[in-house]
Amino acid sequence: MYWIALITLAIDQLAKYMTRNFMEYGETIPIINNFFHLTSHRNPGAAWGIFSGQKFFLISIAFIAIIAMIFYSRKVTDKLTRLAIGFFIGGAAGNVTDRLIFGEVTDMFDIRFINYPIFNTADVFLISGVFLLLIGTFREAKTERNQSN
Repeated sequence: MYWIALITLAIDQLAKYMTRNFMEYGETIPIINNFFHLTSHRNPGAAWGIFSGQKFFLISIAFIAIIAMIFYSRKVTDKLTRLAIGFFIGGAAGNVTDRLIFGEVTDMFDIRFINYPIFNTADVFLISGVFLLLIGTFREAKTERNQSN
């Protein structure tokens, strides 16, 4: 699980490094025109700019979530749930790293066909981790119900 978090963190930081160093701020590269673009963006807050300028609050929440996941992971044996926790921790650590070093998060994925905020690889890993954690939890509950019957 921890190696998954480290690989996730490394992928995230590489993508953000490439965005910061090979694209001008605000530059956009259409991948699928008017559907999906790579756009160099910075966000001092969370999604849609909420909590903008609340760096300490956002870092604190992320640290609390990471610590909670580490403690939770100690009792988890299911591979899918451990993968989910690794994605979650790596994604949270990726955004915390940006906030600690730059004071803001580097975003690059720009979905144009809907009004959705520009996001980054850490966000993808975080959301994937939450989604997989939900699947693992439902799967575990179903197994427990079947064993009790």
